[in-house]
Amino acid sequence: MELRSLRGMPVIAVESGERFGQVQDVLLDPQERRIAIVRVRRGGPFRGDVSDVSFSDIHSIGRDAVMVPSSQVLRPATTTTEHLRRIDDLVGSRVVTERGEAVGTVDDAEIDPQTGAVTHLVIAPLGIAGLLGRRRTVPIDQVCTIGRDAIVLSAPPAEGTEEAGAANAAESASDR
Repeated sequence: MELRSLRGMPVIAVESGERFGQVQDVLLDPQERRIAIVRVRRGGPFRGDVSDVSFSDIHSIGRDAVMVPSSQVLRPATTTTEHLRRIDDLVGSRVVTERGEAVGTVDDAEIDPQTGAVTHLVIAPLGIAGLLGRRRTVPIDQVCTIGRDAIVLSAPPAEGTEEAGAANAAESASDR
């Protein structure tokens, strides 16, 4: 499931069937590489209070709604989130290899809706390919750092090595 698809989803209580609002944002823990908080705008998209739900308090995330057990899991939105990354902090981030080569920008992230773990980053390449919508999916284990100013990927093996041939074949397969 793509991270940006969560924005705007209704948040519904399993206990009562009541809709509390919709997902306004998702805050990721870059160290843990998983969802920490789902921020909920109550009362509609442009009005109402904002509440936070810890990922551990979410009952489930489905294709059409985020389910919470009851209203008891909604907490006032916290402002102490400096260490967390919002969707808009992640999307658009510059992506470079540890060798200092620009790869592109983050277009989205794929998450496991059951665990909240980020499984892949979706990267738009630089230049015309990025404008044409060509995107590349990179497994999260290739990410060295999710920083404030850049995402750093482990560098692929140098050209001409056995590892490079295997890496290039795998990259070609993932681009299809």
